[in-house]
Amino acid sequence: MNIAKSFVEYMEDLGMGTFATDIFIGNIAIDAVDKAWWVVSSGGATLSKNNTGERIKNYTLSVFYRNTDAEDVYEQMQEFEEEINSKGCIQLDGYDTIEMEALVFPTDQDLDNEDRVVGLLQVKVSVYQS
Repeated sequence: MNIAKSFVEYMEDLGMGTFATDIFIGNIAIDAVDKAWWVVSSGGATLSKNNTGERIKNYTLSVFYRNTDAEDVYEQMQEFEEEINSKGCIQLDGYDTIEMEALVFPTDQDLDNEDRVVGLLQVKVSVYQS
């Protein structure tokens, strides 16, 4: 399973939505509902590598949320940022997660072509690979 799909499953477990209905990977469906999330993998890099081959990898995910209600966008993004930054170590399915952290707090990304407000939250996920 890829990191974006694993992260979407975490979002589903939080009750934030359902994959392919109001949570998407890569981009958002044209006919998606107004209140929708999408996760874009923004790359990553190896942070450190041991002589025996184990490594720590950092992935960066861009998490977007849109809605016609600007206040809801700010509330949802703020709540999600606090969820990510308030817990110990959130585990993602299929990964030995060391740390997950919201790097860029919720920002307003302006309006889309149908006057819906779009917010952005960037998340770093550090994983151990043996």
